[in-house]
Amino acid sequence: MFVLRKWIGLEKVSNGVRCVSFASSYKRSLISIGCLSVAFTATGFYIIKYRILRDENFRTVTGASTVDRKKHFNTVQEKINENNTKDIKSAKKILDTVKDDFVNRIATHVPIPLLKILRVNDPQVLVSLTKSKNPVKRKKAVQTLGTIHHWPDKKYEKVRKVCDSKTLVGLARTLEVDDRFFDPFPALDEYEEDLESALKALLSSLPKDGFSKCVEYFTTQALIEGNIEEERGGYWSFGGPGVEFAKTVDRGPEERVEIICLQALISHSNERHNCFEMMKMGVLPLLQQTYHKRKYSIVMRRQIARILGNLSVHKELHNRIIKAGWVSILYKWSKSADLQLSLHAARALVNLDRDEGTVLYPSGVYLLHPTHRSSDPLMADVVFVHGLLGGPFKTWRQQDRKLADKDKVSDGQESVRKGTYTFCWPKDWLAKDVPFIRILSVEYDTNLSTWNASCPYEIEKRSLQRRASELQEKLKAAGVGSRPIIWVTHSMGGLLVKELLCQSDQKSDYSDIVDNTSGVIFYSTPHRGSALANISSKGSRIFSPTVEVQELSQGKTPQ
Repeated sequence: MFVLRKWIGLEKVSNGVRCVSFASSYKRSLISIGCLSVAFTATGFYIIKYRILRDENFRTVTGASTVDRKKHFNTVQEKINENNTKDIKSAKKILDTVKDDFVNRIATHVPIPLLKILRVNDPQVLVSLTKSKNPVKRKKAVQTLGTIHHWPDKKYEKVRKVCDSKTLVGLARTLEVDDRFFDPFPALDEYEEDLESALKALLSSLPKDGFSKCVEYFTTQALIEGNIEEERGGYWSFGGPGVEFAKTVDRGPEERVEIICLQALISHSNERHNCFEMMKMGVLPLLQQTYHKRKYSIVMRRQIARILGNLSVHKELHNRIIKAGWVSILYKWSKSADLQLSLHAARALVNLDRDEGTVLYPSGVYLLHPTHRSSDPLMADVVFVHGLLGGPFKTWRQQDRKLADKDKVSDGQESVRKGTYTFCWPKDWLAKDVPFIRILSVEYDTNLSTWNASCPYEIEKRSLQRRASELQEKLKAAGVGSRPIIWVTHSMGGLLVKELLCQSDQKSDYSDIVDNTSGVIFYSTPHRGSALANISSKGSRIFSPTVEVQELSQGKTPQ
């Protein structure tokens, strides 16, 4: 019994041991299987990773996916930035609107003394000041604009777009202004095929009644030149050769005919009514076309500038001249080394500049100094009057130079630029020595013989009395008599000034010219007549002396 129990006990122990042994063996198997599984899994992962890294197609797809994610991110970021930018621009636009409104309301009320102290360089402020009702403030703002040369091109373009006609003309008359303030001279979209025919058509369209004999004469010469008939029924004929003679005239060079037509337009533009008729007939586009076609002809440029100067005498035509774009080209011509072109352009600009006062410079009166705007007061007027066969562009030159001394190419223009020679010493030298005076020069037509007179008609207008009366009216319009006057005369010009002063003394409206005359300088004036005039009068049938030469005879000149 005891043995049986012992065996049963041992059997239980043995079974327990076996169970424990089996459990341990099972656990070890599980651990082994687990380790093997981890090993195989790790090995497979590394194998797969290796294969993937070596697979170019997989890498391309993966890279594309990465790029797509980056693009998507960048797109989202750009949208965010764009929205932020729009918000910033919108806020800035609102701020600029408020600023502009503030500038427009406040800038025009800035005191003038404060403008002189503060250095205002903001385009918006300066442009607003140029539109002030105070002329002094406008001139100060334009003067400040003219001294600015450091702006980028966009600022100059902005000013060009918003500035008015007064500001544009004021800038053109400002010394050393930046060229970027002015738009290029515009070209026409359509041109007349034949400029000569267009000029003649304009002359033919002008009214034929109420003109002076010389205007009729110049118009007739222009129409018959080149043997072109007028479309409205024949040539102009005022007792001259007429159509039959015109048909026998050979066609001249094209440019020569155009010059004759422009000369006829100059004679028309000397009369007020004709100027308005010319504007109605489209003279400005024709002049514009002439400039583009003959821009290298100095003669035709002078003629165009002269016509514009005559048109600018009438204030009603100013806006049309400015809107046509002529201010930029007149500004360019005013700086030319050619004396005639620069003086014609300067006369047109000063007539267009209404902020400078009420004075106007009619045909035959030229401003030599100051040609630009100046804030300095003028103390006196010095008026130069040429003599027989003289003129404002040749009488007051330095001297006649020898051919060897002249510039071979520029015909003296290079010497003018260097300052070694002058074609007009009052403009180049006197203005530097005495800058606080206004210098004027007058022009009138003179000839020795009627054979070579520019116009054979209207002889009565060539007398001293008639010339003095016309010059008196022109100088009065130019403001002569409002300050002390000094007359500088040569030859017949001295006699003309004496006659002018005598007539002014007898007219109350012109008495200020006599009262303010401080002195007269006579160069070679024949106060007692000229012996040469007596000789010419003896051979009058051959020489055919003009009225002015006959008046120079001894005993006929005014004392």
